[in-house]
Amino acid sequence: MKRPKTPKPKPVHYTLIDPVDETGAVIYARLRALISAHHDELRDARIALAWNTAWKPDVDGRCTLGLCKRASDLDRELSAFDFVIVLRREFWDAPTVGEQQRNALLDHELSHATVALDRDGEPKVDERGRTVYRLRKHDIEEFGAVVARWGLYKRDLEWFVKQVPKVDALSPAEAEEIASEPPEREWYR
Repeated sequence: MKRPKTPKPKPVHYTLIDPVDETGAVIYARLRALISAHHDELRDARIALAWNTAWKPDVDGRCTLGLCKRASDLDRELSAFDFVIVLRREFWDAPTVGEQQRNALLDHELSHATVALDRDGEPKVDERGRTVYRLRKHDIEEFGAVVARWGLYKRDLEWFVKQVPKVDALSPAEAEEIASEPPEREWYR
């Protein structure tokens, strides 16, 4: 007689980052610095950070590195957060990932979070007096091959390209090297 198999426990792929442990304190300090420098509208937002350990590259080799999730009204009743930023732990901990890349990822996810405005351009509040937040989409969505074939055929692409010279993070030699090589499937390794 066969014994019934004991089912494996369901894996949990999310872990809240503790703001007071050694690792969490550093990441939350980085988050606060980015908000102070670039996201003043989020100064009063309650933002939690969490790790994800399950995201894997898709068929094209692209992998989600971060996600900003706005708390629903029910979420806000159940916990004290307006947003949760989920970070891919494997990326964050990779020895080839530098501080600039970590800052850019957090800044990117913070850029999704913003205050909802009413018709007069004033911040919305709910009936409990809490600020209402929303998620913002990316400035552009386009394929590199389309731009290579057809150029800057939309205003958002033109605007985006004008932003590039404002960044002096890469030397001309580094920029040339990156431009001449196709992206790797998992570019951060």
